[in-house]
Amino acid sequence: MKRFSSAAVVFLIVFIIICSFTLCVNAEVSLSIPEWVVDSHLLKSGDLFITEDISFRFESDANGVFREIVLEKTSGVSDIQVEELLGNATKQYKLVKDAEKGDSDVFQIINESSSTVIKIFSPAEEGQIKTFRISYTVRNVAVKYNDIGELYYIFLGKENNTPIGSFRINIKLPENVADEHIKIFAHGPLNGEYRKINSNTITLYVEDVPANTFIEGRILFPKEIIPLSSNIQNINNYENILREEASYQRKITEDRERREKIKKMLEPVSLLASVIGIFIFIIFLTRFRREKYVYKNDNKNEQFPSIPEDCTPAVASYLTTGSFLGINTVFATILDLIRKGYLKISIIRDEFIKFTDADNYIITQVKETDDSLLSHEKYFINWLINEMGNGKSISTQEIEYNSKHSSLKFHSSYNKWKTKVGEDAVSKGYYDKSKTGYGVLCLFFSIALLIIGILTLAYDGTFGIVSLIISITLFAYGIALFYRRSDYGYQQYKKWVEFIKYVKNHKDEFSTEFTKEDFINSPDISLIYALSLGQKINSEEFIFDESYYAYGYYNNSWFFWYLIINNSNDNAFQKSIHKSFGGSTGSSSGGSFTGGGGGGAGGGGAGGF
Repeated sequence: MKRFSSAAVVFLIVFIIICSFTLCVNAEVSLSIPEWVVDSHLLKSGDLFITEDISFRFESDANGVFREIVLEKTSGVSDIQVEELLGNATKQYKLVKDAEKGDSDVFQIINESSSTVIKIFSPAEEGQIKTFRISYTVRNVAVKYNDIGELYYIFLGKENNTPIGSFRINIKLPENVADEHIKIFAHGPLNGEYRKINSNTITLYVEDVPANTFIEGRILFPKEIIPLSSNIQNINNYENILREEASYQRKITEDRERREKIKKMLEPVSLLASVIGIFIFIIFLTRFRREKYVYKNDNKNEQFPSIPEDCTPAVASYLTTGSFLGINTVFATILDLIRKGYLKISIIRDEFIKFTDADNYIITQVKETDDSLLSHEKYFINWLINEMGNGKSISTQEIEYNSKHSSLKFHSSYNKWKTKVGEDAVSKGYYDKSKTGYGVLCLFFSIALLIIGILTLAYDGTFGIVSLIISITLFAYGIALFYRRSDYGYQQYKKWVEFIKYVKNHKDEFSTEFTKEDFINSPDISLIYALSLGQKINSEEFIFDESYYAYGYYNNSWFFWYLIINNSNDNAFQKSIHKSFGGSTGSSSGGSFTGGGGGGAGGGGAGGF
């Protein structure tokens, strides 16, 4: 059982890891940028004057925003101004040397080794949208070669961690240039477009820009329009640039053809694998379907059903919850071992202290384990008394100490106990292990189908969605086959479900009046099983003489300790067990962007703080 459970966990981890590659989520982003508009004007000096209108949508409270400008291949930035757009009006922000979170209407300029950061202080609330206009001059951006002038600038760098709805760049040249004397190239997302608007204006536009994505423009023009540029390189570079851009374009064409070829290969494979997966699922589902009348409730008129079987509370919980064993199962196991005469609980207290006010409880073994106990019961006693205790007893404070100071060993032993509960459930014939091999087949095929589906989607193949759906279905069904109950186990499971349902719906009908003898000859062990299955009756509901407490304590009554455990005062016994076990559980007129690039000046991004 342990081997199969481990295999299922491994497959589940692999499944989650592979699925994670299909997601593009940044949980740390506290804002987004619906719109970013850049108006840039190339000056005759080769400097680039830029005005940016950036709208920020705040997804959480923030103190402000920042804009990082990378200085690579430039001579720095100057003339930085910040305004906030308020409808038809603007608010000028003041440059300050020092500012603190909570300040407003001011900005700082932080000069770093390779970038300049503009930090804008403007507190915002979740859901608010603010638009800032940032203007600055980037010096010596354009290059004057012997045969051509070049503006090669990264308007948005990979450093940007904020997704952008739409990104528009307007580039205005110093003079009008005829179409035959200008070349336009744009690099970034392949859904981007560029267009020459008139004789001196070019526009680049991209929608849905993911985080960490760069966008750059490369414009070739007559060198004479930047006569004052000091960024001069005494070489002919026009042909080199065209060859470089042609290589980018060839790579895109080759990649597109390769993707189309792979897509044509993957789609039929994905379709065939999906059909096979459907057949596997239908065949197994038909073959392993239970008979319609495997279980039939013949006790519908029973006033208060007894437990279906005295199989131990832990095994009953494992059978009904699908291997989940919580704190109540630990409490119920201790009570059941008291009922069977193997354990005893006592307290260290003054005679005037109430039983529920004690701060330390002692669990003592009063009878040697024997073959009447299941393996998980023997292990539980040995773990408590011999491994953590002194061979005879253990206190609740010692259990809590072990869980804190030897936590790895404690939780390893706790998990081993849970495994033994599962093994005992299997040995009682509750599970059908003959279907495990079919479960392995489903899991392996679902993983293969998942990989095929993701690859097909990655290459724009729509059949990948079908493969993913079938993969998830097969994976879930394979896991179910690992834990498939036998017909007998299914019958018992349904009986326990009826038992839980009845206890839950008829608590008011359960007898709560008890005599002194009931503390010794306890009324019904179904209380223990109900506790393990998450159904309990608080001790305040029971009616009896308080003097019975002492009688039940000295006679080691499990019912007495049931009342203590379920006392709503949250006594030390409850707290200690909870603390210990709780943590375990291009053309000149227009075109599209190309890949490659990234060699331009500038860069940077924007975000919040």
